[in-house]
Amino acid sequence: MKILIIRLSSLGDIVLTESICALLHESYPQAEIHYICKPAFADLPALFATEVKVIPYNKSLQFHKQLRETYYDIVIDLHGKLASCLLLLFSNASKKLSYNKQRSIRQAIVKGNHKLNIDSTVQLYTSSLKKLGIGTSWQYPKLKRPNNISSDLSQDILPNTIALFPGATHFTKRYPVDMWIKFINQNRCYNYALFGSNYDLALCNAIAAEIDQPCENYAGLLGYEDLLIALKRCVLVISGDTGPMHVAAAINIPQIALFGGTHPRLGFRPLNDKAKILCLDLSCQPCSLHGDKACPLGHFNCMRLLDAETIIHAIHEIGLSN
Repeated sequence: MKILIIRLSSLGDIVLTESICALLHESYPQAEIHYICKPAFADLPALFATEVKVIPYNKSLQFHKQLRETYYDIVIDLHGKLASCLLLLFSNASKKLSYNKQRSIRQAIVKGNHKLNIDSTVQLYTSSLKKLGIGTSWQYPKLKRPNNISSDLSQDILPNTIALFPGATHFTKRYPVDMWIKFINQNRCYNYALFGSNYDLALCNAIAAEIDQPCENYAGLLGYEDLLIALKRCVLVISGDTGPMHVAAAINIPQIALFGGTHPRLGFRPLNDKAKILCLDLSCQPCSLHGDKACPLGHFNCMRLLDAETIIHAIHEIGLSN
């Protein structure tokens, strides 16, 4: 039996699909699970706790023809965009499934309905399995925790280090640079390490240049496996509502998630019993589904009012020793 999962991007969304792979493996233990995603993310599903065979996506006609020539018993589109719908259409499968994005509920939440709530995107993903009679219960996504702790990278991470992810694709998901600096300078009982992609390098450099203690900057330097090795050495991860938040959750390490222009009620909370969510739940939150380029009201209070003292208090609540 062969099953194909389609989720082309992005980091956090791909991590969340591991739960669906786990459900499928539990129901069809002898099945091969194949996984199509964009090449930039191809190393990530390989780190799923559930074994999958990764197929890097190519938008060429030849790729689609090759897909057509490969028979699958089940193909599931967990992306719901034009490119993934075309892959579903081209696929040769007995059962072709997709999931309910609950667009209307999410739109209503963004427009100000504070009574509606989506528990998790994983819950939405499970709707794709309804025709298979599975998915009524699900577990948190899990990534493998590499055992390569003897690597040079893992030794570089100092004891008692907090991992910080300042970056995000959209401005309203980013904790402000000056507030990161203030938080670090007011909480000197820990070591710090900055993480992110190449796009976050300038942001991380700006923070590192203004703090009063040494701070390792790994922005743009690590692949996914090395990132997991590094995070395993840290005592805590602090991030916004971003892909790395879901990575930290999937390896079950203590974390603090800062929600600004988005909101956990949209279904993107970190699935981790060790997570502490900081969200002020202002009347204007959320102002968008995935973040925006600026605060629509100009004040950015959803992040600006999450001061250093609030984060430090959350660290104490988590119970870290220093």
